[in-house]
Amino acid sequence: MRWLARIGYGARGLVYLIFGGLVLETAVRLTAAHDVRDSLQVIHDLPAGRGLLVVMAGGLVAYALWRTVQSLLDADGHGWRVRGLAVRVALLFSAAAHVSLAWAGLRLAMAMGRDGGQPVRTAVARVLDWPAGRELVVAGGIIAIGVGGAHFQKAVRGGFRQWFETSAGAMRWIDPVSRIGLTARGLMFAGVGAFVIYSGLTLDASDALDVAGLLDWVREADYGRWLLTAWAAGVALFGVYSLIEAFVRRVDFSG
Repeated sequence: MRWLARIGYGARGLVYLIFGGLVLETAVRLTAAHDVRDSLQVIHDLPAGRGLLVVMAGGLVAYALWRTVQSLLDADGHGWRVRGLAVRVALLFSAAAHVSLAWAGLRLAMAMGRDGGQPVRTAVARVLDWPAGRELVVAGGIIAIGVGGAHFQKAVRGGFRQWFETSAGAMRWIDPVSRIGLTARGLMFAGVGAFVIYSGLTLDASDALDVAGLLDWVREADYGRWLLTAWAAGVALFGVYSLIEAFVRRVDFSG
């Protein structure tokens, strides 16, 4: 399980490092923004890209398995109180999201093409047709904002520090890298969640934005190029944070 966790953190780190580069490309060239899944296309286009994608998909599945263990077996000791259960449910959602990302990589590797469309907007459109669809969409947006808020809290309070087994000297540079990276990823969740809530209130799925749509929205704002440049740096630092976790995060079973 320790190997699964470390391989998984490494795979996630590489995905976000590449994604940070894609966000920077959008900021510099003012081209259409990319989604996290577009990182897989970058890997696919490399020499021996199909094989690398299969390896990457395996790493993302390893990460999903570790997240599942963290949740169901309470590997980190979050407990059964409301806050602990909320964290454990979020870990299950993270596992599902990374299985989906792994499947997208395998589809590319097997020349099955990419999943088309905008998944967030498509999901919102489907849910709006359900009974109490508006309420469910708004609830989903609130959950996304809550995940973003958890990233902010972790960044501000330095909650990641308790899991890192490294020297005080190393922590002096790991600390700011981790705080900036977590904040950048938290902004992604919070931004997408806000637009999902808005689409639920307007009953219009076209108002929902995925990550690429959110970045396009930022690009078109005043000083959008500079905001995206800063965001690109933060996303890349989240990738560095994940790679750091692959090497120095404590992986045990205190639950």
